[in-house]
Amino acid sequence: MLKRSKRHPSAHWRWWQIITAVLFVLGGFTVLLAFFPSFSVSALKVGIGLAIPAMLAAVWNWWTYNWWARLAVSVFWTLQFLGIAARAWAGAIPVAWVWLAPILSAYLLAWMLPALKPTLSSFLWREQTAPQTRFGRAFITVMISLAPVAGVLGASIGMFGSRFGETTFVLLVAASLGSMVSIGFAFAAAYQLWPERPWSKDEGEPQGKAL
Repeated sequence: MLKRSKRHPSAHWRWWQIITAVLFVLGGFTVLLAFFPSFSVSALKVGIGLAIPAMLAAVWNWWTYNWWARLAVSVFWTLQFLGIAARAWAGAIPVAWVWLAPILSAYLLAWMLPALKPTLSSFLWREQTAPQTRFGRAFITVMISLAPVAGVLGASIGMFGSRFGETTFVLLVAASLGSMVSIGFAFAAAYQLWPERPWSKDEGEPQGKAL
């Protein structure tokens, strides 16, 4: 019988529990990608194309807690958010290059920043988790204050926005939120995974904490 090389935080779950959770979460994002803002066969295919490897990587991650598996899960999951944001941007601004170039550039930069600028990455991470500057503390305070009403606000926009002729506004809100989530999660995953990369020992660099 195969043995786990490392222990995933959810290693105590049974196989059917982890598969059910993965199907529910990634399947939900696939449905959202396919149907928002309107149903698209192409978007459904893209969603399935992202969900299947993401599910396999999630199970692989649960079993082995392998660095490559954790990276794959993070990449495919953030790409789902990016896909949802892209569909919203396309609906709000039909000229693709206006939003595609900056959003894609920011997403790629988020993945590369810990390797390119470790000091800047550490500063940004600290300001997001334990802010020491006035701006960082204010940002965290605002985010915590808005968190309880964010869900209600988002649902209200989705239910009543188009009814009052604010479809473009709804799409812009969804596009902005999806972009921020995908870029933010990409940076968080990259920052935590980069010190744990398998070849870092050869470079003589200290190992970071696992996700």
